[in-house]
Amino acid sequence: MKVKRSLRVLLPILGACTIFVGTAVASNSVGLFVNGKARSPEETKLDNGKVIAPVQDLVEARGGPEIWDKETRLVNISAEITKEMVEDWIRKQGNEKKNYYFDGLSFEEMNVDGDSEPEVLVRIDGGVHLGDFFIFDKQSNGSYKLIFEKPWHVDSWNIENFRADGMNPLFNIVTRTGGTDVDVRESHLMYMNDSGVWTEAWKGTLKDRSVFQGKYHVAMGSYQFNDDNGELFYWQTEMDASLEDNKKEGDSKTTMKIFHLHQGKFIEKK
Repeated sequence: MKVKRSLRVLLPILGACTIFVGTAVASNSVGLFVNGKARSPEETKLDNGKVIAPVQDLVEARGGPEIWDKETRLVNISAEITKEMVEDWIRKQGNEKKNYYFDGLSFEEMNVDGDSEPEVLVRIDGGVHLGDFFIFDKQSNGSYKLIFEKPWHVDSWNIENFRADGMNPLFNIVTRTGGTDVDVRESHLMYMNDSGVWTEAWKGTLKDRSVFQGKYHVAMGSYQFNDDNGELFYWQTEMDASLEDNKKEGDSKTTMKIFHLHQGKFIEKK
């Protein structure tokens, strides 16, 4: 239930916001600006030396939900991000004109660009190979803006310990795709570039399994950084096996590739 406009709070509740207050001459009216944005000047006033303002406007300025308990007549205010808030962001900003599967939604606040405000990484698990992935960036007015969306089933995300000169933190986003008798897991090494664009620096296969005529082919891969010179090592092993008894058929094959960082991308060395 929305908080009624008749409710008022004193300004100390907004310790996390930047507040500017100006009073008109010979009047108790007050001009209230929160994070540079005007907030209900017609309802904000000076009363016995205290500035009083509508609680709804102040809650919105903080970006948090409010709960009005009519039984106790108490207003509980929270600035924490909730699943309901994230769902609302996706409904309003999502690129896909479809119904998202919000039952499979999870999110985490992580700092992907090294500034003072964390971003919100969101994934929707819609099935074995179905899903969606989003990143929301906090704006100066406290709102959250969608800056990246892909129809990815994301198994996991984590920050890499490797740091390259001039590059924001690298994140390993593991995605899963496939279909009938096909299962593919890939690693996407991504970061936020200086222009605020979520950028893929490298992509590699972690697992690629397919089944055909009683046999299955599998390729397993992994990567490692060489901190001495900023290179990325990637190796992959491929093998065929019988689906009936899981016995390997023929010789397995292992290959290794070396990548170096060039203009924000890992490029294979020839």
